Amino acid sequence: MTSDRPPNRELVLYALYKMGSTAKRFHTESIAIRCHELFPTSFSWSTRPELPDKDIVRVALTDARKERYGSLVEGRSGQSKGHYQETRRGPMSDGWNLTHAGIEWIQHNKQRLESLTKISAPRDHRQKSRKSLTRVRDHILYSNFQDQGKAFAPGIGQLADLMRCRVDAEPLIWIYRFAKLERLAIETEQDELRRFIDACRKAYETVSERTGELT
Repeated sequence: MTSDRPPNRELVLYALYKMGSTAKRFHTESIAIRCHELFPTSFSWSTRPELPDKDIVRVALTDARKERYGSLVEGRSGQSKGHYQETRRGPMSDGWNLTHAGIEWIQHNKQRLESLTKISAPRDHRQKSRKSLTRVRDHILYSNFQDQGKAFAPGIGQLADLMRCRVDAEPLIWIYRFAKLERLAIETEQDELRRFIDACRKAYETVSERTGELT
């Protein structure tokens, strides 16, 4: 990392902007995935560089929220039990979004931050992304989701097959893969597929809480 590299609180703002946080709120886990994709050397575990470090992202978001840095984001982490924030719409729910000041900051600094990332994905990566979503749409669980509605309750084995991971894989692996597919669905404006992925994520959380595996 060079001495002129922006601090993490600025990098996390750019990640929020790329996620569309001018219009909606995102959870810390999802922001960590995006930060790691854009700036992997700044937001990865020291021992597992292929994985995002949620704690680094949480600290960066908390810094960006501080008044001395311009109050560029608003929100809270579900793990920040001591923090409570009130907005004009009532108590702040878990998640983060850019403030008006943050949006203005991005407008003035976007070009500088874009120069630090590889914004244009290679063609083979884009093709792989499209294949990933096609595979999800073709999976039997997607048909079950459309047919069963609120009764949709897939088992852990079915979810593992969909996500292509072991049933006993680390929770962070599951979070990473759910967030990646959700981002692809959002970017390609496939709302029904995004709702399906979200339903699968919630089903995984329910099973994991029941077995005591979710941290």
